[in-house]
Amino acid sequence: MRARITDKETLHRISPQNLRSYVQHKGGHELYSTDSSAVWMYGDEEILIPSSTFFGDYSLRISQALSQIETIENRSQLSVFDDIVHISYDIIRVRNVSKETESGMLGLDKSAEFVLHTKEMVLAAACHAATGKNCYPSRKPQEAERFLKDVRFGKTEQGSFTLTLLSPVFPQLNGQGVLFQPDENVLEALCFENRVIPVLNSGVRSVREAAALASSDLKTEHFTNATKHGLTTNLCDAVVNMYEKLSPDFIEFGIFFSPTRVTKFSDSKTRIEPELIPIIKQASNVIKLSAPEEGVIIRGLITKLVSEEPKESGEVIVRDVLSCKPRNVTIPLDGENYKKACAAHLDKKLVEVEGVLNRSGRALSLIPLSSIGILDTSEE
Repeated sequence: MRARITDKETLHRISPQNLRSYVQHKGGHELYSTDSSAVWMYGDEEILIPSSTFFGDYSLRISQALSQIETIENRSQLSVFDDIVHISYDIIRVRNVSKETESGMLGLDKSAEFVLHTKEMVLAAACHAATGKNCYPSRKPQEAERFLKDVRFGKTEQGSFTLTLLSPVFPQLNGQGVLFQPDENVLEALCFENRVIPVLNSGVRSVREAAALASSDLKTEHFTNATKHGLTTNLCDAVVNMYEKLSPDFIEFGIFFSPTRVTKFSDSKTRIEPELIPIIKQASNVIKLSAPEEGVIIRGLITKLVSEEPKESGEVIVRDVLSCKPRNVTIPLDGENYKKACAAHLDKKLVEVEGVLNRSGRALSLIPLSSIGILDTSEE
């Protein structure tokens, strides 16, 4: 005997919009409508869908609709209820498979680690969706931080140990949906909140594919080429940390897109084998070494003026003394700042400037984000 849902508050969790979306997604079609309700044909049944939750018999009508769908689909009301309530969410399932999780349980410490690194994985996708960068060493985009506040935990599932996350899909009011794989043109057309999970999907798949290719030829370029598909060092690190902290047989990432999306994406399951983890870890470290660093402060003496005459702009080379090992950094400066740099060089005074540090092989350059500062050499 199957369980039936009778609690009014629980039945009110099914909104008219979600019930309509569910029936339509399953192949139903509307027969006719009035101000108070609509009648849909689904299978051999006519299902009445109220137009508002404020009607006194709303819970009764929803209960009847659930019973009809239960009969049509030959599955439990509880299962149908979950699918209707969550139809406007993308669902992310991260499954930890090991002997320890065979009973569906996991120790408290490891559970906390699992949640932490799953959060980091989603945050990595949100950061990439916001800015397109492949490395986020410290400060995260505000849009990405705000996105996480809308993500919810779903119910735990039986079998191994699975975390379920629910990411709301926001309505799109224009455009027609077509079925194709995620690419840059598609992602640009979506609002930020709706871009994140497609980026996560393509990013996780790209991590696995790049690692598999690199296991044959040991080329990091497979990872750098995949950064346009959502692969970031933060995503790589989140995957690596899951394996190092949890020691699973394997972890499977399942992403299931909401049927309410205008732009359609294919659901996927990606399993990353443990033997690929050392390759992913090393590739992440290599990419970090070449990634720009934001908010870097360079301080030291100017060792060379690339342009001797203080014109509208010029470059200087500063011997940075704030790093672990002294290093030469090339800094382009505008006219006024270049004049100040020339004077500091003549007086042998220390200079200081903050900016974005870029690496090209062994060469270092800084894009200034502040005016150049002149320090008192005697005090230093």
